[in-house]
Amino acid sequence: MTYLSLWWRASRPFSFTMSVLPPIIGAIAVKIENPGFDLNLINLVLTMIGCVLAHAGANMVGDYFDFKNKVDRVGTFGSSGVLTGGLAKPKTILTGAIVVYIVASLIGIYLAFSIPGGKALLWLILIGAVLGFFYTVKPFAFKYRALGDIAVFISFGPAMTLGTYYVQIQHFSWGPILYAIPFAFLVDAVLHSNNLRDIRNDSAVNVKTVAILIGEKNAKFMYYGLVLSSYLSVIILILAKQLPVISLATLLSLPLAIKLIKIVRTKEKQPEQQFMMIDAATAQLHSAFGGLLLLSLLAQYLMQ
Repeated sequence: MTYLSLWWRASRPFSFTMSVLPPIIGAIAVKIENPGFDLNLINLVLTMIGCVLAHAGANMVGDYFDFKNKVDRVGTFGSSGVLTGGLAKPKTILTGAIVVYIVASLIGIYLAFSIPGGKALLWLILIGAVLGFFYTVKPFAFKYRALGDIAVFISFGPAMTLGTYYVQIQHFSWGPILYAIPFAFLVDAVLHSNNLRDIRNDSAVNVKTVAILIGEKNAKFMYYGLVLSSYLSVIILILAKQLPVISLATLLSLPLAIKLIKIVRTKEKQPEQQFMMIDAATAQLHSAFGGLLLLSLLAQYLMQ
């Protein structure tokens, strides 16, 4: 396999909707809250590319340090399977992470210095960089200290959405933050499903995730809560007149959510290889739910 194909696999592209949807929703929030405002499409595309590259870099750095710290090892599923499957040397994946981080950083620097008030954007970029890069890297290593859930909720929810909003309009607003909350719950559900799956393997190397701290039974309930909180938060935001009633369209993805909840509930009865893909399946739910939420916001803008 070529370096590019190895980097692509290690970046876990199935999860990229988690970094694509926030910029799009942030852009729609600009149009909803500022009628008549013309989006800077070049900056929007650059923002989206920067978010995806930062996401890819965090995934590859995670692969590298999980393997080096023996969290992922031969005989375990591993984050992407590239290193545990012996498909590449750790240095190869670390090099890929550095490359995409450099490009993402250059995009962030360009945006921060090309818009008015860009210094405020630098703070958001810094927060995202710390939460992403130090997810598995010391001295913070959020993943290993049961802080990964908070990190991904902030990074792939309010931070990316609000950052996109600011790049366009150069001021902050609660709107994009509120729009981000429902699908941020599902981003955390993707992470938590991974941690639930890996309780035994992570415990063997003294890693502390929330799933380990609360035990498998409670970790299952936490998964149910994260998934259902996405739908509940939509309903609450509709009642608070922060989302249009048409956002109830997200309920069309509820059958998939219920299916995944049943799979987690009967984890012990599931074939091991099938349950290994629970994080990818949860990412598919995030895509479906997020896409429906995005369409509802787009409909609200078009009906203004």
